[in-house]
Amino acid sequence: MLTGRGVEMAPTAVAAPATRPLNADGIIGGVQASMPALFRCVLRYCAAAVLATATASQSLAADPLASVERQAMMRFVADSWRDAQRADGFLPYGYDFLADRATDDPASAEYIVRQAGAFHAWAKYYALTRDERYRESLRRGIEALAKRSIPIGKSRTQRWLEATRILSVPAGRLTLRAALARSGLLYRRTGPGKLVSADGQYSGAWAGATALALLAELAYSRASGDNRYADLRSAWLEGLLALRIPGGGFRELPTSIDDDADYLNGEAWLALAVYADMHPNEENVARALAEIDRSLMQRYVERPNVWFYSWGAMAAAQRWRTTADTRFVDFLKEQAKVFADRFERELDPDGNHCDAMEGLAATLGVLVRSGDDRSELAGRLRSLLSRQAVVLPQMQIQRDQNRMKLGGDAYLASPRLAEFGGAFLLGRYQPTTRVDAAQHCLSALMMIDRDGLDREPGTPMPVRR
Repeated sequence: MLTGRGVEMAPTAVAAPATRPLNADGIIGGVQASMPALFRCVLRYCAAAVLATATASQSLAADPLASVERQAMMRFVADSWRDAQRADGFLPYGYDFLADRATDDPASAEYIVRQAGAFHAWAKYYALTRDERYRESLRRGIEALAKRSIPIGKSRTQRWLEATRILSVPAGRLTLRAALARSGLLYRRTGPGKLVSADGQYSGAWAGATALALLAELAYSRASGDNRYADLRSAWLEGLLALRIPGGGFRELPTSIDDDADYLNGEAWLALAVYADMHPNEENVARALAEIDRSLMQRYVERPNVWFYSWGAMAAAQRWRTTADTRFVDFLKEQAKVFADRFERELDPDGNHCDAMEGLAATLGVLVRSGDDRSELAGRLRSLLSRQAVVLPQMQIQRDQNRMKLGGDAYLASPRLAEFGGAFLLGRYQPTTRVDAAQHCLSALMMIDRDGLDREPGTPMPVRR
C-alpha cells in the first residue's frame, strides 16, 4: 500500500532549495490550482458521499456532477503524461519535494515495474476514452519496454523437472537453487520468451514488469486494433509462462525458485486472465490458467495477504467476466471481507490508497453486475471506497501549485510542485510523488466510472465501453 506519512515540522513555511529547474521532461498541463470551482465540487461531493454511505442502500455519490469531476482528474493524469513523456519513451518517475531531488533509478527493478504499470493504466484509459492523442505515446512506451526485454527459454529437462513439482519442495531450497543454476536448469538465455529487465540482466527481470508490459500491450491492441506488436505480445506471454511454477504461483526472477512475492502473483494472474479473455482459443494458456486459478485462490483463502489483495481481486473479477464461474465471486467476497475486517484498519488515514481502491472497485463491480449490489458487503465496499475517495483531490498536484500542507500549520513551499501537475502524492502530507501513485489512482477512478459504481443500487447498469 502507499502508506508513507507526512513530515512533521514546525508551524511555518518550509522553502525547498532553489536548485536548477527541471528540464523539458517536467510535467505541464491540467487544471487550475488554488482549489478551483471544479475541485470545490469534488470536495462537496466527497463529503456528501461519506454521509450517504451510512446505509448500504445508498450510492457512492449523490452529486450528479461526480462523473464529470472524476473524468477531469483522470484526463489531467493522462494529459500530463503525454506532455511529459521523455525521449526514451518512459515517464518522469518521481520527485521528493522536501529534498528537492528526483527519485529516478532507471536500473532498479521498481523503476521498470512502475513504468510498465503506468503504461497499463494509460492504455486502459485510452480504451475507455478512445482519445487518439494518446496513441503514439502508448506506442513509444511499449517500444521502450520492448528495448528492455531479454530472451528466455526452457530445455526439455527443465520442463520435466518442474512438472515433478520439485520447485515447491520446502526443504533445502538454497541447495536446490544452486544445483539447478550450476546445471543450467533455471533458465536458458535463448528461446521464444522475453522478460522485461531493469538492467538487461536476468537477476533484474522481475515477473511483475513482464506481466504489466503484457497488460499494457493487450489494452492498447484491443482499443486501437493495431496488431503490430503481436510477436512481442507472444514473447512476453512465453516469458511469463516460463516463470510459472506448476501447482504454485510465479517465480520472482529467472534466477530464483521462489513464488512468495504476493503482488507478483497477482499481477501475473491478471495478465494471463486478460490474455485468455482476448485469445480464448489458445489451449496452453487455458490449461495453465485453470491450474493457476485453483492454486492461487486456495493459497490466498488460507493465507490472505494485503499485497496480493488488489491485483488478485482484479484478476478474479476478470476471470468471472470471462467464465461466469461463481467460484470467483465467492473468492472476491471472502477476500473483501478480510480486507474490510482486518486490512483496512491498518491503513494510514492520510495515505494514498488508490491501490486498495482498485481491489474494492473490482469486487463491487462484480457484485453490482451479478445482482448483489444491495447486500451488506456491497454497502461496506461503497463506504470504504468513499472514505478513500474523499481525500483524492487533495493528493493530486495542480498546475501552478507551489506549496503543500505538511500537517498542522506547516507547509512546504516548492516551485517544483507545478512541474508535476497531474501527479498524485504518496499521502496528503507526504511531499513525494511517484508514477505508480497516479497509475493506481487513474485505474481506480476508471473502474468507478466504467462500472457506474456511484449509481443508486438497483438502477440499470451503464453500457460497457
